[in-house]
Amino acid sequence: MNKKPLIIISGSGGGVGSLLINLISKKYKILCIYNQTKPKLKKKIPTISMDFNSSANVEYSCSKLKKIILSEQKIIFLNLAAIKIDKISVNITKKEMNKSFNINYFSFFYIIQNILPILIKKKWGRIINFSSTGGLTGEIGTLLYSSSKYASLGMIKVLSKEYAKFNITFNTIKLGNFDVGMYKKLNEKTKENILKKIPSGKTGDMKSILNAIEFIIRSDYVNGSEIAVDGGFNA
Repeated sequence: MNKKPLIIISGSGGGVGSLLINLISKKYKILCIYNQTKPKLKKKIPTISMDFNSSANVEYSCSKLKKIILSEQKIIFLNLAAIKIDKISVNITKKEMNKSFNINYFSFFYIIQNILPILIKKKWGRIINFSSTGGLTGEIGTLLYSSSKYASLGMIKVLSKEYAKFNITFNTIKLGNFDVGMYKKLNEKTKENILKKIPSGKTGDMKSILNAIEFIIRSDYVNGSEIAVDGGFNA
């Protein structure tokens, strides 16, 4: 009997990640990577803590990660790890800039570098980075989030060309508004204005995200793509 594919979820302690895990774990093996907030899980799932803002800690945690995944046949990596610091550009500090890129770009790239040799040997892999349609529009005060996410988008484009011959695909899922995580922290007026821009007038659900993930997993000819799951918010 074929073993279940393994899904590694980075940023699993966030709102979307923690809810998504319980859906995904019905069909896949799960390995959770979290920064500060350990995901609340309904079943026993292996976890690795990783300080995304520390290159030394990321390196140490990746050494543990590689040992765990060596025996897996099919590996999918979902990157949900992200930080969003809202600030007008003139007030941004060097510390905030470094933190944003460490979490949103460098740690993501370092994990990929560590697992790529294993995926190449298996001749199969799926790397899926999560971004947001709102974050990529370049709204006022989102310079750090938008620029770091555009950097990871560029990374995905390059990697999709470099490793396609090994049946490893790299794609981006751009999420709209879901009633979890960052969206929950917004004030009611902001939420109201956002809903007006969505044709259906409602936020998304976790099954819509799962459908997009499974589409990418099954499709070896979907590579270097940006798939929007936003209800038409940015249509």
